Amino acid sequence: MIDRALTYRLIGAGLIVASAAIVLPLVLDGERPAELDMQVVVSEPPAFEVVKIAPVKSVQEIDSQQAAPKDPQDIELIPVAKSVTELKKAEVAKTKPLPSVTAAADRWTVQIATFKSKDNATRLVAKLQEANYDAYSITTNSLHKVFVGPEFKRETSKKIRDDIKKEFGLAGLVVKYSVN
Repeated sequence: MIDRALTYRLIGAGLIVASAAIVLPLVLDGERPAELDMQVVVSEPPAFEVVKIAPVKSVQEIDSQQAAPKDPQDIELIPVAKSVTELKKAEVAKTKPLPSVTAAADRWTVQIATFKSKDNATRLVAKLQEANYDAYSITTNSLHKVFVGPEFKRETSKKIRDDIKKEFGLAGLVVKYSVN
């Protein structure tokens, strides 16, 4: 006779195999999500002019083709510094001090929500803009993120986040503003 524990294990294994045979075909039906179906259309390449490259010539051919200047007044002489110190002084006189460059200031924005549907993001942006907030949305990886801002001070972004929470009941995150 088979032990009870072994019987229960065999019954459990049979139930798992039977449920897998029923559930797996439903899960793995082979259908792709609609947002992954994209058609990429590639246009014709632009027409460029064909560039003709002249054949290589020897140094003797080039020298024979170049004629000496007819008028010696056409030649422009470049003054040469007599010493290294004069050359350095001339370079210093030419250069102008560069204006001081300040680092770009950090800006802050409030991320209000993230949606899978573009329509939901568009509706929220319109609702926020009606309430005089600088709202916009960005699409990344098929997700639509709604932001308000940007502001130069983080405290201002925090105040905007708190005002939106009071007015709309949406808890936002204060994040660094990114141009892309």
